[in-house]
Amino acid sequence: MIFALALIAALQSAPAADRLETLTLTDDRACTSDGAWCVGLTKDTGEDGEPIVRPILRAAGALPPQADRGGAAAVEYFQPWTGLVRLPDGGVLTGVKVETSSMYSGGGGQATELRLYRLDANGDAGETPVLAVPIRAELTIRACFSEDDMTQRAGACHDEYGFEATLTATGEAAAMPVLDYVTTATAYPRGSSRSEDSLEKPPLKPADLVTVRDPKCSYSRRFTFDAAAGEYRPDSKLPDCSDYTVP
Repeated sequence: MIFALALIAALQSAPAADRLETLTLTDDRACTSDGAWCVGLTKDTGEDGEPIVRPILRAAGALPPQADRGGAAAVEYFQPWTGLVRLPDGGVLTGVKVETSSMYSGGGGQATELRLYRLDANGDAGETPVLAVPIRAELTIRACFSEDDMTQRAGACHDEYGFEATLTATGEAAAMPVLDYVTTATAYPRGSSRSEDSLEKPPLKPADLVTVRDPKCSYSRRFTFDAAAGEYRPDSKLPDCSDYTVP
């Protein structure tokens, strides 16, 4: 009880004009600017044997030691998110970044998903995230397998895909903030697609060797909290951008 009251007092004393606060990441924890409170991670194992990683908020000196942050087959890595939103009830929104990587012949990729949790006044997270969205990805796909391929591809022997997203919090008076999610997806060279064989297309020209923004997967959505469902819902359906966000 004493801890909960101290946490509420400390968090509510900060100005609330900008609801999304940037934390400082130092290896296994992300801390407030004064270093007094830090977000770490707790790790359990689910019934399927997969890791369940959640954030935890504690005074810096009371944060438990960080457990191993690797996932199955070492292709997943967990890290505290460097964002925090203070809630009127003394709780917070913060999250876990889940980084997934994959390597394959002539290429590979890395993608990061943000899992946002609501923490209570004691600094403990709920069982499930209230929002899960991709926030970053980079992929490289081999496209040349012979000298003829190099000629057809104008020397651009890899397709490259990028994805970046930002999340901001608005609605100062609301119990749960409104979250604005903005993404940008790019592909190189012009006309690249993971669902099509580039060697079956017309030869590339020098003018095609540019990075192009994908309008379908460069979009904005507004998420509001659905109390009945216990999660955030977008104002319209998100497009399928797995070509950019799944390595």
